[in-house]
Amino acid sequence: MSGQAAPTSEETNRFYELTNQVLLDIWGEDFHHGYWPSEEDQSTIPEATDRLTRLLIDKTDFEHATTMLDIGCGIGTPAFRVAGVADVRIVGVSNNQEQLDEANRKAAEKGLAERVRFEYADAIDLPYPRDAFDVVWVFEAIMHMDRARLLREALRVLRPGGQLIVTDHLRTGPMSEADDELVRHHMEAMHAGPVLDADEYRALVRESGLELTELLDVSEHTQQTARRVIATVDRRFDELVARYGEEVIPVLKVFNSPVAYVRELGYLVAVARKPVSG
Repeated sequence: MSGQAAPTSEETNRFYELTNQVLLDIWGEDFHHGYWPSEEDQSTIPEATDRLTRLLIDKTDFEHATTMLDIGCGIGTPAFRVAGVADVRIVGVSNNQEQLDEANRKAAEKGLAERVRFEYADAIDLPYPRDAFDVVWVFEAIMHMDRARLLREALRVLRPGGQLIVTDHLRTGPMSEADDELVRHHMEAMHAGPVLDADEYRALVRESGLELTELLDVSEHTQQTARRVIATVDRRFDELVARYGEEVIPVLKVFNSPVAYVRELGYLVAVARKPVSG
């Protein structure tokens, strides 16, 4: 595994303080990758991001769940999607207060505040007791943290038999030296940890004490995401700088990275359970 250090909570919070409004502007209210069935598919960004959220919902055993924790909840869009199809109480956590305020405002606006709430918390030191949740989602957040510590904390707060759903970047094959360096610098700029391959991910989950039930490589369906971000930033660069000021330029350069064209930089969905005993 790479020796690249995991980002700190403070670094991630600062990154999203800079990028929240830009993400809303160029991508919409769902801050996640999109899922396109094929390269030819012309689904809109909201359609594609909703499709990925739907995939996670389909992988989650909500039939036997009453409580869910959404780690790295953003402004709540996936949690609201879950609340619309599953009868569960949801707690979303983030270390970015601006996102939390917006998420709680939206929960009240949608009439969901009794069932969906958002709280400030450090994901690797959660303020919840052992066995508190039936389901834990970590939707595009684990790369911003110490993965091993987060998985152990998820294990702690899951009830025995409870389910964990994680999405993350995935190294799908050997990279050239130049591409490897490009990916490493991009992840550092995103305040994200190193990209793991499938075998490293299986070992990571196993060593946490969780039981991996599925590791799904959806890279071919998500790679339009970064390319669409690049196209949007290229088209609107001057407009965005005029709107947000020159301090937004480093953020736009992160989003405009040619890392989008590294074919071996993929995307995974991992499903795991907390052992019932032992």
